[in-house]
Formats: sequence, structure tokens, C-alpha cells
Amino acid sequence: MFKFRAPAIVAGVMQIVSMLAFAPLSRAEVDLSGLWFPGGGPGQSPKEYPFTPLGKKLFDEYVAKFKIEDDPGGWCVSPGLPRSIWGAPFPVEIVQTKDFINMFWEGYFQYHKIYLDGHPRPQPILSTRMGYSIGHWEGDTLVVETTHLREYPYMRRLPNTENATISERYTLENRTDSKGVTTKYLTDKMTLTDPALYTQPVTVTSSLRWSPTTPIMEYSCSEEIYDQHLQERGLEVPDFNQGK
Repeated sequence: MFKFRAPAIVAGVMQIVSMLAFAPLSRAEVDLSGLWFPGGGPGQSPKEYPFTPLGKKLFDEYVAKFKIEDDPGGWCVSPGLPRSIWGAPFPVEIVQTKDFINMFWEGYFQYHKIYLDGHPRPQPILSTRMGYSIGHWEGDTLVVETTHLREYPYMRRLPNTENATISERYTLENRTDSKGVTTKYLTDKMTLTDPALYTQPVTVTSSLRWSPTTPIMEYSCSEEIYDQHLQERGLEVPDFNQGK
């Protein structure tokens, strides 16, 4: 009996070994869960934007009419992506599971859900400030692609149309300061692609610093106060549909 089964068993084992040998190794190698605080980084804010003719026209018109105090950040308008990478002085909490990664900003109570590739996920319904994100692991690097972004027509801080896409690469590293203290940092290299406004993709980079004792506190705002301010000033934000 065993004489006849042995070849089949050996063949089955060899098939399993072959499948494992060629199986992709793109799995999560690190756990990003915990509390983080903006840690800065190079190239956070581009000095010049590679605007298209339409983008440059809208930018020039915007800065001619809007003062710094008219920009939305001081009026509780959620910046969303890609602007949240700059790191306002508010902590970020990350919760990681095998199916998804949740990132929660104290500032503006922004919520970014990243559905991990290969697991069940809903289809996108609406465009939002943080968009619809799907991520996968390339070794120790988390790669995230985001679509369905709500337009951000405030031209001083990296605006985007509703057709923009974002690609991110998150990497974790340990940094040791001059006093010999080692701290974890999570670096995000983010690339915005939006052909309507930019002639080429725009890349910004920033970091979060591990800060387990910095709790998330309540943050409350309303977009209505900014809309009221614009009406009192007689201002209208740019219309991205002009010229189509």
C-alpha cells in the first residue's frame, strides 16, 4: 500500500515546497501601532510648485485677493491629504490589524483608513479630504495608493483637484541623538499627482516621532465659520472647472 502512495505523497510535498518558494514575500514586517508626534523632516513644503498654466493662473488670482489670514487653516477647515503630512503640532494615533491600518489625527479629528491589499474592503462611495486608500507591504515599507480625494482649492498650501492621486511610502527607523537617546521615527514620502494643476508629480517628506505618553485630546471645529468669513470678505474660492 505504502509503495503506491509514496510517489503521490512526495509529489504533493514537492508541489507545496515549490509554491512556498515562489510565494510573494510582501508581508508586514513592522507594527506601526501607537501614539506619534510630528517630528519634521526634509522637503516638507515645496518652495515652488510646478504649476500648469491653469494652476499658475488660479494661484496668481488667489494670492492677489486672499490675505494670509484668509487661508483656511486658521478657520478650522480640515486640510486632509496631502497637507496633513506637514505635521501641525498635534499627535497621531495608529491602529494596525491584518486587514487595515487606521491613522487618527488629533488636529481637525482627521481619520485615514488604509485597507490592506488582499483583505475584504468596501468600494469607495464619496470623495473625502483623506481619500480612499489601499496599502501593501514591500518588506518593511508600507506602500499606500490614495484616490477619491475631495478638491482643496486653497492655493497657498499644495491644492488638489478631485482627480488627484497620492502615493506614499512609510518606513520605520531608529534615530540616536547627541545624548545617545534612541527614538523611533516613521517617515512618510508622499507624491501628489494632479495633471490639471501640476506639470509633474510633487513629492513631500515628513516624519512622526514615537511618543507613547502623548494622548489624543478633543479637537472641535466647524467649516461654517470660514464660509461666513469669506462671504463677509466678498471672496470666492477658485473654480477648477473653468477652461474645460
